[in-house]
Amino acid sequence: MEKNTEESHEALLPQCACGSRTTWHRTRSKNSWQSTSAFGKTNILLFSVLVLLLYIAIVVTASFAINKCDDYSGQTDDEYSNLLGYQMQYERRTEWYPSEAPFDLEPSDELDMAWDDLLYAINVRLTEDELRRFNVNMTNRVQVSGGDYLGSIGVYHHLHCLNNLRMLIHWDYYKPKWEDYAFPEQFGVEHSDHCINSLRQAVMCHPNTAITSFEWVDEFNSLEGKVQRLEAMSTCAKWSSINEWARKKALVKGNFSYRPGPFAANQPGTTIGSK
Repeated sequence: MEKNTEESHEALLPQCACGSRTTWHRTRSKNSWQSTSAFGKTNILLFSVLVLLLYIAIVVTASFAINKCDDYSGQTDDEYSNLLGYQMQYERRTEWYPSEAPFDLEPSDELDMAWDDLLYAINVRLTEDELRRFNVNMTNRVQVSGGDYLGSIGVYHHLHCLNNLRMLIHWDYYKPKWEDYAFPEQFGVEHSDHCINSLRQAVMCHPNTAITSFEWVDEFNSLEGKVQRLEAMSTCAKWSSINEWARKKALVKGNFSYRPGPFAANQPGTTIGSK
């Protein structure tokens, strides 16, 4: 009975201006404890959720990093290869190895044919949709017969530059072959400087960070009896994964024509037509 009376009194205290001061303090203390308890439970719940989200983020990030790095022969996430639909692949091997035939030959028709084959896909056919995937401004882009566009993959431009410099080194052999070429500036100083700078920038953009060492040998050369041992392992692209895709889209001389550009009418002797 006493218990019930006390509980009733506590419940009525807020409505009574003349109740016991001690009992009012007990009620306020009880309500304050309940409020603090609820606040504490809420904080614990929020903290638990944050810890869970952090754990999920760490697991997902670690899993992504492992999947990206554990297989050198896997596909790259390169935006261009993904959007164009070819699957770039890699392998682990020594980057440098002694030259092999036919690239170790002196200037000859056989060597030139090997370089021509290497550069077979220097120009490729790209659709308008493929170009727009890269947010290319289509104004004045070079079109070819069939309505597609002229494109090229960067590595073929670098190979073209190497081939140009190779021929200039052996110009005594190549001059008779190219002296009647319609665009002699291809072998001029300006174009050669352009090629050197393009290759310099490409090497600096994609640096090989493999570490090599030197070894003493029992012979005297420009390094005073030292040779650099190019035995370090590198992650190298599988050339076939690029070249096979490019060859399927190659624009082969004689099998296509250029659509007239916006300035064709300004060029003397130009016959305007399209296919």
